[in-house]
Amino acid sequence: MNSTSNDRQLFYPSGEQPPGWPQEPQDPFVPTAVQLERANALKRFNRLVIYLPLGLLATAVLGLLIYLLILAIWPPYEDTHLFLSGIADIILIFFMLPVVAIFGLLLAGIFGGLIYQRQSGKEDSTPSLQKKYGRLRLLLWKLDQKLSVVYRKIDQFMPKLANPVIRLNTFTAFITAWLDQLTKQLNRHDAE
Repeated sequence: MNSTSNDRQLFYPSGEQPPGWPQEPQDPFVPTAVQLERANALKRFNRLVIYLPLGLLATAVLGLLIYLLILAIWPPYEDTHLFLSGIADIILIFFMLPVVAIFGLLLAGIFGGLIYQRQSGKEDSTPSLQKKYGRLRLLLWKLDQKLSVVYRKIDQFMPKLANPVIRLNTFTAFITAWLDQLTKQLNRHDAE
């Protein structure tokens, strides 16, 4: 057996490198002038419209907090502590409003689900449909039926609303075309 023939045998298709072999360096990406201009415009926009207002707002809030801290440590008057207590209450209320809203919606959802479950259990033919298709699908089908009634009413009402508007637009188009023709005739008569 000739061992030189095994050395010349290619284990990889031509042009491919074995796995883990270092890749040849490719040319780096060079953005176009338009892309660079857009990037610079975006940076200017962000600085002017986003970072500057946020920086001013953060500075104002930080200044207010430092002022309130100085008032709390060295109160100039006796009523200052009452003022700071009121501000603390207002801040606490503002931070608690989203939490109250979330839990209020959660409770409303729970009570609504219980009421829906109780009412859906009272219907005669619905429980077999609920087992077969599910409550959500039945609810969506009911909503679809209500919306189709609304769509039919809209389809009946829209021509009644559109016809007068179309007539008005045709009348105004007729008047403007008539006035344009009249002015052309008068201009032609004056030119002669």
